[in-house]
Amino acid sequence: MPFCHILSKTKLDQIEIKLIFENMENTHKILIVDDELVELETLCDVVSSSGEIIASSSGIEALDIIQSEKPALVITDLVLKDEIDGLKILDFAREKIPDSSVILVTGHASVETALKAMKSGAYDYLVKPVDIRRLRAVVDKALELYRIARERTRLLEAVDGETQFQGMVGVSSSMYRVFKKIGAVAPTDSTVLILGESGTGKELVAEAIHNLSNRKGKLVKINCSAIPENLLESELFGYEKGAFTGASRKKQGKFELANNGTLFLDEIGDMPLQLQAKLLRTIESGEVEPLGAEQPIKIDVRIVTATNQNLEELMNRGKFRNDLYYRLRVFLIEIPPLRERTEDIPPLISYFLRKLSAKFGRDIKGISPKVLNAFLSYSWQGNIRQLRNALEEIAILSQSGILDELPSFIEQPDKIQLDGTMEQLEKQAIENALKKTGGNKTKAAKFLDIGLRTLYRKIEKYEIEI
Repeated sequence: MPFCHILSKTKLDQIEIKLIFENMENTHKILIVDDELVELETLCDVVSSSGEIIASSSGIEALDIIQSEKPALVITDLVLKDEIDGLKILDFAREKIPDSSVILVTGHASVETALKAMKSGAYDYLVKPVDIRRLRAVVDKALELYRIARERTRLLEAVDGETQFQGMVGVSSSMYRVFKKIGAVAPTDSTVLILGESGTGKELVAEAIHNLSNRKGKLVKINCSAIPENLLESELFGYEKGAFTGASRKKQGKFELANNGTLFLDEIGDMPLQLQAKLLRTIESGEVEPLGAEQPIKIDVRIVTATNQNLEELMNRGKFRNDLYYRLRVFLIEIPPLRERTEDIPPLISYFLRKLSAKFGRDIKGISPKVLNAFLSYSWQGNIRQLRNALEEIAILSQSGILDELPSFIEQPDKIQLDGTMEQLEKQAIENALKKTGGNKTKAAKFLDIGLRTLYRKIEKYEIEI
């Protein structure tokens, strides 16, 4: 164990000490706060091998240390003699060092304090006299989470570099595969079918394919589900003057507008069968026939289509032509839903917060651990579009640099009333939450307003059967 020096900063009745451990290069800083000298020295001795220890007997000084030293972990007594107690240190640390964890130590156990600590974001809380083995285990796990959080932050800071491709943000292996496919197919003239749920970014994929291609013409887009069936044909193929009542002038269709470029047909699964046949003829012949035209027009258009529907199921139901499906499915790109690539959520958050900072004219630094945990465990049926809108909603609600509100569609936790000793109460709170949510751990963690990893740790600790 490294040798430690105890440096007295004031008289004995106002002890404010720092412990400096030598030969601790590349270790994490751990701040320990307790106004009882014996307790302080004991805590420092127990965790001395885990990092560089900075100790203080003053809550006021602890805030200064957090501001200047940015410790990876804070271990603080709940009740201190000055006006800054452990909960105030916890709140300050959450704002200034959101990647770090705070462990509360208390000799005054109560259910109100226990629940407040959990809801305020404490990593754990221990009752005096502290169990040494448990403290060391909790410290090791907290520091491991810090290392993970720092890696997450590194990804956030690198979002304008390797995490972004043609306006799309992603660090997951599944998104790298999408990026690789885009890069491979873009220089060709092959027809591309993009599959993905609503809000996954299918239009961005189409834009990237066109931007990376060698085509000189424009990218022209049309949403097949947004245009009435009786107008869709004229929008796609155009018409000649006098082709029908009201056709007072010639109109170029989307195919002609996209000549020498790319035509993006979004929601292709909603195209009527009658138009599917005409679309197939146009693709096969390379010619477009405007309504009322006497001669077809030769065109050079690359076709990219997208849908959130199961086209094979539509074929089985007679809603989509088999021959058209296989003509469109020359090259397939499937975009995974956001819930299957949660590692992309932190860089996406950073990306959108930068845009929101510019939009609202204020510096939005990030989101609180509570909000991040809720976002990581949410199912995101609306995918990236829903995430972007959620961030805008809570940015409007919050005026601070760290967004701490949950969006309206994520359930707020209810209040819990319990009786018993602190550890029994915590166990009972978790059991009640699991019972209320039918054993769903993700929903139970939201109900308790704690992280999913914290819930798993507590379930294991209390040997709770589900």
